[in-house]
Amino acid sequence: MSKRRLAAIMFTDIIGYDSLLKVNEKKAFEIRKKNQRIHRRLIKKFNGRCLKEMGGGILSSFHSNIDAVMCALSIQKATEELYIPLRIGIHQGDVIFEKKDVLGDGVNIASRIHSLIDAHGIVISDTVYKDIKNKEGLEIESLGTQALKGVETPVGIYSVTCPDESILDFTIDTGELVRPLGFGRSTIVTGILIIALLAFALYYFLSNTINPPSEQDQSVLVLPFDNYTSDTLDYFVEGMHDVLIGNVGKISALRVFGQTTANTFKDTKKSLTEIAEELGVNTFIEGSVLCLGDSVCLQVKVMGAYPQEKQLWVQEFKVEKSQILNLYNMVIKEVSKEINVLLTPEDERRLAVARTVDTEVYDLYLKSYMYLDQLDKNALDKALEFLTYAIEKDPDWAPLYSGLANVWTAIGQMGHESPEVVMANVYENLNKALELDPDHAESHWANAAIAFNIEWNWEKAEKEFLIALDLYPNDAVARIHYAHLFLIQERIDEALDQGKLAIDLDPLNSHIQVAYSVVLRRAGQLQLAYDFLENVLKTNPDDFFALRNMEITALYMGDTLRSIEAGLQWLPLGDENKTTIKQIYEEKGFTTAENEIINALEEYSKESYWRPLDLAMRYSWVNNVERTLDWLEKGYEIREQQMSYISGWKRIESIRNHPRYIALLKKMNLPLD
Repeated sequence: MSKRRLAAIMFTDIIGYDSLLKVNEKKAFEIRKKNQRIHRRLIKKFNGRCLKEMGGGILSSFHSNIDAVMCALSIQKATEELYIPLRIGIHQGDVIFEKKDVLGDGVNIASRIHSLIDAHGIVISDTVYKDIKNKEGLEIESLGTQALKGVETPVGIYSVTCPDESILDFTIDTGELVRPLGFGRSTIVTGILIIALLAFALYYFLSNTINPPSEQDQSVLVLPFDNYTSDTLDYFVEGMHDVLIGNVGKISALRVFGQTTANTFKDTKKSLTEIAEELGVNTFIEGSVLCLGDSVCLQVKVMGAYPQEKQLWVQEFKVEKSQILNLYNMVIKEVSKEINVLLTPEDERRLAVARTVDTEVYDLYLKSYMYLDQLDKNALDKALEFLTYAIEKDPDWAPLYSGLANVWTAIGQMGHESPEVVMANVYENLNKALELDPDHAESHWANAAIAFNIEWNWEKAEKEFLIALDLYPNDAVARIHYAHLFLIQERIDEALDQGKLAIDLDPLNSHIQVAYSVVLRRAGQLQLAYDFLENVLKTNPDDFFALRNMEITALYMGDTLRSIEAGLQWLPLGDENKTTIKQIYEEKGFTTAENEIINALEEYSKESYWRPLDLAMRYSWVNNVERTLDWLEKGYEIREQQMSYISGWKRIESIRNHPRYIALLKKMNLPLD
């Protein structure tokens, strides 16, 4: 139940935390942990309430302004002693408390004003200043009136310091001393003995227990469903599981692991505790399909894994099969209550949307995705067939058109059809999906991917990605595509951030690992990129995307043998040609062998479509500048999907300043520097 009241809101943030996280993750987590311990003790001491933690930031509330300010000053001094740079903003306003969250202008202003200072410091609004201006021991300086984003009226801002440390409380247990303690020798000896005994006890009793998998108590893994029906419709049960993951993943307060990672644990012998340790997940959702016919019966359990496995909640649901989409919404609402997740008004709105689906149509939809995952031409043709028939029966369901757009995109990626044919079908179906359902996240990220791969409209691409990730923040596929948008714009740090998020959300997804390796390669982290690709190829030695990128990555690392081997494994050259090329490499080296590959692919392209960008890249490897640019310009003419990546070709010395290459970058509005 919501409660509205006047409160002092404090927002604290570790300066440079995100940057440190990229450079030294371990150190960033250590600093964050110390900062959390300082906050928890002092917020409690000053009668406050810790509301939420966001990376390096902490939001809390207090009954009075003076408590908030004195707490902030004490926190500031404690963190200063531990070299933790902190910015703090405090504002008093009318706010709404909902369970463990707080909403309203009070929160907005506190979070805005803290960012007005660059250094370790505290700023307060004029409403707080009026209450504390006469407090002894404080020094307060006006910073003028500031216009804040999202706030109609300018706000008076003040900085606060406290030269008189005697009125503060900041000596706390953070894992190391904040200041020297003036104890006598006997006290110290006694303390050492106590510490030694405690250390022994901790070692003895905890050495056989597990560590908490992570501090993220809102991480969720939806385990593969068990099928307890007499039906062998595994694709339907698997489809139910995948759709539920997608729907739960739209809840912004949760970190939900992706489908591929979840499906890895089908029929696993690992305990929940072992999975929790492996992934860093604390909450599990288990589903069991009990009936599957005209009705669907689903039992849902919520399980915890730390410190031991336990059932937190269980409930059975039964709906007509035509109501299966509404079943997912029912499950999400109930599970959210049980794990104390606050649904935003937007979450509530989306979950309130009800839709009946034709049972045969839904069946065809799930079958299409079963074939889409296989990527070969026959499977993709089958997926097209299922979706086309489903649309004939139900022309008003957006996911069917989005599914068609995905199938055509896969057809283009695999080179099964020309870009012109592919894109005509992608546009038609994607536009229809968004027309039918503007809140369909998958359609927005597909639209974004097209904007940067085909249209070269970077502004539209970023806008669409932001919409998609607002609708589905746990979508690892959208995040890795977003990372590639940053990559082609030479925004490498942002690309690494989004790529890491994608890996964290679906760490066992081979496609995401390969796509992340591209980000790492462009960031100069060649060995790490190589390791990700090797990991994928250990599981699937014939993975098309992994082999294609291994060929490039190994070459950049100077391992020409591995590059040639990877290329010959995926290229359509025929066994006889491959044997010849391998022999040429052994006798005459990489350049001669690569020229032989180029000649074979040139012949192949006369009868079948072959990617111009691939030939351009190969010509660059043998330092044939003019043919490199010829094929790049051909790729531009037909708007080949991979052309957007040519901004990274500035590393190739022979073409980086060539007028024809510069002209292409300008036409595509790609970064020149």
